[in-house]
Amino acid sequence: MNDFFLADNRTFQIDEIEVKQIQVKSLDLFCRHAETVKEYLKDKDYSDEILIELFKAHTVEVIQTCVMTTNLTADRIFDVAKDQALFLDMLRAVLTVNTAYFKPEKPKRGSKQSNEKVTWFDSFQYLIESGHRHDDIMNMSYGAYLQYVKAAQRNELRKMRSQVNLMRSAQHAQNREFKKLMEDLKVVD
Repeated sequence: MNDFFLADNRTFQIDEIEVKQIQVKSLDLFCRHAETVKEYLKDKDYSDEILIELFKAHTVEVIQTCVMTTNLTADRIFDVAKDQALFLDMLRAVLTVNTAYFKPEKPKRGSKQSNEKVTWFDSFQYLIESGHRHDDIMNMSYGAYLQYVKAAQRNELRKMRSQVNLMRSAQHAQNREFKKLMEDLKVVD
């Protein structure tokens, strides 16, 4: 899904079925069942055969995952399951719309992993410091939330790079050059 789909918390329509993005505020309830689906699909594609095997192996978890990400009740999902092609399209859409959860990006090679425990409150605070509000974060889709965290990290790195360059320039500047640098950085009304 593209950035605007995530940021606008859009839905995907298949006939009368509306497939929704999971929101941050519902993630704890969603994970109860979706984690089993995620683990089963780890490093697998969404082929018909795999999805049929998934449904047979973890029926309750698949149904509950679909209940949380569609406009259908469990009974209605069982009705949809009678039409195998429609059910597979719906399940594939649920997985695709919520790719941020089901197929998370792998950490880049060489990226440093901290041993410090990071909680949801830490990541919320990070976004709040970047100008987001708590209620807005809770109502974000999980995919949008992840993208905002990445954007805040990139912004912080850009600021740090700029500060390092400025410190280096100031350190190596002669007195007159330093005064010119300070003049260039003066806020103009």
